[in-house]
Amino acid sequence: MRVGVIGSGATGGYLAAKLAHAGISVTLVARGESYARIEHEGIVVNDPDGTRIVARPEQLIKPGGVATPAVDLVLFCVKSYDTNEAAAALTAVAGDHARVLCLQNGVRNEEVLADLIGPARLLSGVLYIGARRTAPGVIDCTSPPRIHLGDYVGQPSPDLDSILDVFRSANLDIAADDRIRAQKWQKFLFNCALNPLTALIQRPLGDILARPSGRHLYGSLLEEAIAVGRAHGAPIPSDAGDKVWEQGNRMNILSSMAEDVAAGRPLEIDAFTGYVHELGDRHGVETPVSGVVLDMLKTLDPAAA
Repeated sequence: MRVGVIGSGATGGYLAAKLAHAGISVTLVARGESYARIEHEGIVVNDPDGTRIVARPEQLIKPGGVATPAVDLVLFCVKSYDTNEAAAALTAVAGDHARVLCLQNGVRNEEVLADLIGPARLLSGVLYIGARRTAPGVIDCTSPPRIHLGDYVGQPSPDLDSILDVFRSANLDIAADDRIRAQKWQKFLFNCALNPLTALIQRPLGDILARPSGRHLYGSLLEEAIAVGRAHGAPIPSDAGDKVWEQGNRMNILSSMAEDVAAGRPLEIDAFTGYVHELGDRHGVETPVSGVVLDMLKTLDPAAA
């Protein structure tokens, strides 16, 4: 199976390196400094056990470049605000019947991809990983990935086993999940509480939750996200909030959005807090805390300036 990876950041770079290192044919779509660094030096991955690998994709192309031959599976790993632009690269990379696995954060990026390629070709993924890009083409991993994978339209996929085998051949932890949409929303709820608070305060979550005011804000953002999700018809079980609290209480971490603020990069505002606020307006659910936080985040977003 030939695998394409669109996006060379922490997620895309890590997965491309691991798959290529395992001998799998990988075509990586990268741009700017990442393209230049990977072209000359490959992708460097530093794992939490001290292992360091350097891997080169079989093909390295820029957005708009054509993969020859076309790939059978595309891992879509760009930031949410790059979804529309990056989606244009799909037709140049993927074969006519290639599957596309969306590993982005958020719950609405897949709608864009489904409109472009058709929902039957789309796979939905939830990725849990501790990784950051410390330099173009250099990925430091602090927590190995766990991947949940399912069909976007909820139908049995005859090629799912072969896709799972590809990841497992690279020693990546992956499992099929017939409740992938619920998994996607569960992660979304956590991100709606984690990302904006750590981005605004620039402190790990544990430090924020140690203060009563921090716990109040965390709970308010979570409650508003749950309310709009249920109004939207999302598969949110009764214990979803408890799971987010449990996860937050044991993870003293920063978020990718906090790292983006510190680095002066654009923020995935519309994927999280912005989407909560949008759904609230659409379904008549009040989201006062999310609205205030949204306005504050925009002051930190260079793309909103």
